[in-house]
Amino acid sequence: MAAIEFINRQRDNANKKVMRRVIKYILREDKTQDNLSDGILCNKDSAYEDFMQVKKLFGKEDGRQYIHFVQSFSPNDDITPETTNEIAQKLIALPIFQGFQIVFATHIDKLHLHTHFVINSVNAETGKKWQLSREEMQELKAFSDELCLEYGYSVIDEKTKQTGHRSKGEYYRRKDGTSWKYELFLAVTATLKSAVNREDFVQKMKELGYQVIWQENRTYVTFITPDGKRCRNRKLYPPERFTKENMESIFKKNQQLAKRKQNNRKWAESKQKWNLLTETVYLLRNSLQSGKNSKYPLSRLEGEALKEYMMLHDNEGEIRWDNEINSEEEFEVS
Repeated sequence: MAAIEFINRQRDNANKKVMRRVIKYILREDKTQDNLSDGILCNKDSAYEDFMQVKKLFGKEDGRQYIHFVQSFSPNDDITPETTNEIAQKLIALPIFQGFQIVFATHIDKLHLHTHFVINSVNAETGKKWQLSREEMQELKAFSDELCLEYGYSVIDEKTKQTGHRSKGEYYRRKDGTSWKYELFLAVTATLKSAVNREDFVQKMKELGYQVIWQENRTYVTFITPDGKRCRNRKLYPPERFTKENMESIFKKNQQLAKRKQNNRKWAESKQKWNLLTETVYLLRNSLQSGKNSKYPLSRLEGEALKEYMMLHDNEGEIRWDNEINSEEEFEVS
């Protein structure tokens, strides 16, 4: 699943210096690669100057300077940087972006993959300033979902009722750190990517803090969260993905992959990634600074791209992890 967020600091979006730093930040070599970044109607290496030239041409150098949004994929999505970037390019082919200069870069320095987009607030063809209606916002998010489906990734069905495992609200309450079921979904999904049999699956879930009751004489598998909540596999969405039969099928595929690639660097990196994930979950869950979010470390990791963006301050594009700002009044959400 891909998440799209438009968030701009009210005090920053009219600041030319901040725009320069944001552009510089998203293109940093330690976060992206040359083949994963580009410019639309501008040269990525001179994007700031190109943006300013258009503003001067139309006499619109004041007010809002740029729009910055992020398309993020879950750490559990089996997606490559190249595919992430390809989806990003298709996303900005929507008519709402026509005529706007855009510099974008896919970041690969985190467990999750995500693409940053910075848009000039002044249209290079019409001179009009950026406007995005609620309907256009929904169109953008719907098109992102369409792209996910095209590439074989799951999406939340907007038309599905808010009941049982199909509750969209349950999954999206992860934004305020309250969805234990979404946290469980992330844990099971992450574990299925590397478990090679039922016993390995149970052990890996235990490493993430979960108990698993999987018995031959029972139809359903029961998961027990670190704080004692119980959930059957049929309550996870989509339910067919988490049946005993399907999970056993995934285990067999992982076994075959492990045998073929046991001496391959990619398989070794996969094991290292699991170890990193479990260590990070442990640290986040036991961090005194995490507050209520310590109960949902995987959800927190999934939101790191958004957090990374929100933490961008006036300090040459560095992230101030020691000074989180959570007040909604500090940000403008389009």
